[in-house]
Amino acid sequence: MKMTTGLIIGLLILITSIGLYACKGKIQGKEKVNQEDNVTKTKVKDNPYPGLRNQAINVTPEQLQLQLDNDNDIYGLVMDWNMGDAIVTVISFKTGDASVYLSTGQAFIGGYAHETVINAAKQFVAEGEKYLSKATKTDNTEPTNENKVDFYFLTKSGKYYIEDDFGKIENETSELYGLFESANQVITEYRLITDKK
Repeated sequence: MKMTTGLIIGLLILITSIGLYACKGKIQGKEKVNQEDNVTKTKVKDNPYPGLRNQAINVTPEQLQLQLDNDNDIYGLVMDWNMGDAIVTVISFKTGDASVYLSTGQAFIGGYAHETVINAAKQFVAEGEKYLSKATKTDNTEPTNENKVDFYFLTKSGKYYIEDDFGKIENETSELYGLFESANQVITEYRLITDKK
């Protein structure tokens, strides 16, 4: 396994925090944790993941108040990492806004108030420019199968899709490794903010 130590540690901490949060039991209403600095982790009775993911993957450049020069300019990038027990979805926009949604119901939002998250989000979208030519146009936006990582490129001309096995990414043999690393940086910046609480 060649994956960088920092990536493994970051993902283990994220997974551990998910597990600890899930062990608190069912919450009947909406509870906000870590509201300081506008970063919010939420857990609700009904899982918001499908709706949040759907809303984010279908946002338009007009809704983001973006003027794009070309139809194939990427204004947003979505990564779904299906780990089997849960899907981690990282969403970043050219505006610098980013969110991390977990299919178990947690959501990390509000990173726009932190320069580190804004920079990571913009870098993730910029990294996507290197991979768009390898992606295929699609109307299907369902999360990928177990042990896969997929990416959706949001452009004015439509959505483009590319995926690979997590095993290849983990061993750094995937051509998508750099893109995965950029998405992981968004996760890392959120983790660093919440660790300070």
